[in-house]
Amino acid sequence: MKLKLSTLIPLAMLGLALVACSKDDRNAPRTDGFEIHALADCSDEPLKEFCVDVLEGTSELYIRTDVTDFNVFWQDAAGTPWLEVSACEKTDVPSVWKVTLNYIGRSEGVLYTRRTGTLSVTKPEVNLAAFLSVHQGAIERTGNDFSDFKYGSWLPDDASGEMPFESWSDALKKKGFSSETALACFGRYGHLKIGDGNGTKGNLVTPTNGLHRYDSLLMVSFKVAAYPGDDKSFKVDVVGGGVIRDFAAEGKTSLTLETVDITTNAVTQEGLWKPETNFIVFISSVENNPVGVNTCLKITSGASGNGKGSRLFIDDFYVMKLVQDQDVDYFLMNQGSGRDRILAPIND
Repeated sequence: MKLKLSTLIPLAMLGLALVACSKDDRNAPRTDGFEIHALADCSDEPLKEFCVDVLEGTSELYIRTDVTDFNVFWQDAAGTPWLEVSACEKTDVPSVWKVTLNYIGRSEGVLYTRRTGTLSVTKPEVNLAAFLSVHQGAIERTGNDFSDFKYGSWLPDDASGEMPFESWSDALKKKGFSSETALACFGRYGHLKIGDGNGTKGNLVTPTNGLHRYDSLLMVSFKVAAYPGDDKSFKVDVVGGGVIRDFAAEGKTSLTLETVDITTNAVTQEGLWKPETNFIVFISSVENNPVGVNTCLKITSGASGNGKGSRLFIDDFYVMKLVQDQDVDYFLMNQGSGRDRILAPIND
């Protein structure tokens, strides 16, 4: 068996595909080939695709084949590959080889959106190959880092030039984010703000998405930070179908969370956001309230109702599809909805 590493542009994402032919007829079926499995004894069904953790780590896959002296290599479109095949070795199980994959974390900007590469197992001289799509992260349904917002300043203390929702450009409104409090939702430079210093609550509503008709689990990640001295609590509502996954049995559609202050003396936009400002909310279907084309998430400031200012700054809003028993169990990893404990951990 030959181990080969590659940084070539990926082949077509074929899932697990067997390319087989006989020596005499290149199009005839063959009984030999490659199967890629998750279990060491290959008792499971051959994999069609495979997901790895968003954190740096190692995974092992198993190839069942009677072929010897074959190649195993990785391909993705990244300038620096995010995964490598570090080993391929024979196991004690007849006709089974173990492949070890090492991968770097999906951590840039606390980002869960999916990237994909291809694990290839080939023996070109006899026209045999198997291709497995390997994913890191989840499928993005809706997302915005608000970098296309260029109103006013990014400095929290400077409100000059920020733009209320009703005066956003048509191009920005077409992104789909909206507000029921048009005068208390503001576009700023690189992020948004809801609420004001007088205690007027503001909200932000995510776009609807026709693809949600195919979804039953969603993961929503975002940044929220409060203006110093203002109410730090905010309410999250699932609107149009679906429930908060943490309370699916009760059918609960709302959740109150609390953030920390934005960094007012930051010297860069990235420096505004402390690790504690990153949140994840999980949404699931239930029989009488399924996720659907009208499903969206609404964030409302001033949840405590204590009369303080209710200014909240919002950035990096992403809604992602999850598939049960296929994607990594982010709900379990994060211990449910709330502060992001996966890519933005802090010492409690």
